[in-house]
Amino acid sequence: YLKISEGCNHRCTFCIIPSMRGDLVSRPVGDILKEARALFDGGVKELLVVSQDTSAYGVDVKYRTGFWDGKPIRTRMLDLVQALGDLAEPYGAWVRLHYVYPYPSVDDVIPLMATGKVLPYLDVPLQHSHPDVLRRMKRPASGEKNLDRIQAWRA
Repeated sequence: YLKISEGCNHRCTFCIIPSMRGDLVSRPVGDILKEARALFDGGVKELLVVSQDTSAYGVDVKYRTGFWDGKPIRTRMLDLVQALGDLAEPYGAWVRLHYVYPYPSVDDVIPLMATGKVLPYLDVPLQHSHPDVLRRMKRPASGEKNLDRIQAWRA
């Protein structure tokens, strides 16, 4: 497992994560890639990218630019996944994304699956789809929009 952030900025009524883990804190992109390289060097063949809210990676730092191997790379999901895919390729390793909420930013990651940079698999935590239930849960989502987005990803 490769943890890319800790915590969550949402305050859903059923969830204790923010009170236990705090707000979202994204790890520096260079630190993540350094750990990924060490895992690949150690023989890991499948990297499971995890956090409480993988899709929100970088939001807390306003997608600031970090560095990896002397090159600038933005702290955001697309750039991180692209870099992880590039890093995994010479090792013949896979990158798999977990806890990916259907945010618009994920739309940009989907084409990487077609290129083989990341496995065509998303672990999408959906708690409900009914608007009244989502509102009571204080979920920042719309069941209808989520369904539309996921259908577009599958196309």
